[in-house]
Amino acid sequence: MIDNLELIKLLLNFDKEGDFYMLYVFKRKKDQPEGEKDNHQSVRTIKTYCIKSIEHLEKRYDEIKQLCEMFKARAYIHVQKQNHRDVSLNMMVELAQRIQNGQHNQNGLFDSVVGQIKTQEKRWIVDVDMKDENVLMRIMKLINNSCKPLDIINETHLHKSDGSVQVTYDYDPKVIKVIPTKNGYHLITKRFDVMSFNKIMSLQGDVPDIQKKNPTLLYLPNSLD
Repeated sequence: MIDNLELIKLLLNFDKEGDFYMLYVFKRKKDQPEGEKDNHQSVRTIKTYCIKSIEHLEKRYDEIKQLCEMFKARAYIHVQKQNHRDVSLNMMVELAQRIQNGQHNQNGLFDSVVGQIKTQEKRWIVDVDMKDENVLMRIMKLINNSCKPLDIINETHLHKSDGSVQVTYDYDPKVIKVIPTKNGYHLITKRFDVMSFNKIMSLQGDVPDIQKKNPTLLYLPNSLD
């Protein structure tokens, strides 16, 4: 079992009326027994939630865990905030376009718009698909200290005996939170220079996948251990 509730709560903020985070209970094909995989789509959504507050998440959490155990599913949550006002305005535009194109069945309109519009928080996920903590620390150091933007938050001057001065800098960290997953970690990050990151990582080994609009793991049940 992996339960990331307390870590996830630290990432959520609800500044404006209508703010929410999308949460999904997913049943994944690769998690199912061999006999069930052939007739199973790669990802099937059991239930979705628009999380509108920390209290809302806590109130629904037992239900979410029970669904995960029952269906051998995982719970994922976006850490990029959205707002119902933005979604509603875009739904009006999308609805008009669909009707104009002769599409009169509007099932899935909300989910479609939520998946397309820009989010209010620019947070990325770096998918580190291994449990090697040395590799994890190396990747975090690379993102924080070697990938632009490098925003200096502290400057230290060390006066040496030979009269020279050594200057060191502390940079504003771009890795916000480390979320455990079944096979490794999700690094929740601010934006950074992906090209330089990929170039350096390619010289050191496997290059982690950078997901710019994907959810992170909230709960993995005992039934999938």
